[in-house]
Amino acid sequence: MEFVEVRPGVFTAVLEVEQVTTTLVVGARRALLVDTGASPAQGAAIRQAVRSITDIPLEVVVLTHGHWDHAYGLEAFADLDTIGHENLAQDLACAENRAWSAKQGVAPPGLPKTNLASIGVRDLGDLVVEIAHFGPAHTRSDLIIAIPQRSTIIVGDLVEGEVPQFDETSSLAGWARTLDSLCFMLKPDTVIIPGHGAALSPLEVVHFRARLSPDPSIHRC
Repeated sequence: MEFVEVRPGVFTAVLEVEQVTTTLVVGARRALLVDTGASPAQGAAIRQAVRSITDIPLEVVVLTHGHWDHAYGLEAFADLDTIGHENLAQDLACAENRAWSAKQGVAPPGLPKTNLASIGVRDLGDLVVEIAHFGPAHTRSDLIIAIPQRSTIIVGDLVEGEVPQFDETSSLAGWARTLDSLCFMLKPDTVIIPGHGAALSPLEVVHFRARLSPDPSIHRC
């Protein structure tokens, strides 16, 4: 597991399982991690890797949504300030997660200590991290994490590969509205960190939004 610095104090690592991207944000007094991997063991490995990056204490963990590959490592961080959306419990019970649990023998994680309805903020010392939910989209529990001082936005699976992944937790109309809101947040120098793979440019987000729905009347990016 190798963390790469994409902006000052912002590091990403792509995990072996499903090429999930986990993000570490290091402030002057505390650090924050986004997404925890696919199992408690992988979560523990992430936590160990964080210690090799910084001596700043990891205190906050945020889940972008409730799919197994992003959320099932949460138990490795149970002693920290853990954050998810209030719909996370519903999404953790989805068919995809139940199938993964049965196949791998990994129990679903418990819920985060903090369950947001819409907006949250965490102060890392010299960086303020903003956390927001714009409505049902890829899942019912998607969170967007923004670091304005670093022109960086972490979007989870709201932006992913050529073919978006849908299940019973998804809302196509809500996904389009959420991406429209996201596009209004973007600046030419914004770095967008997706749920899988390398960082993206604003133009790549616009193109993904266009592919999500061919209706030009709702293309507002």
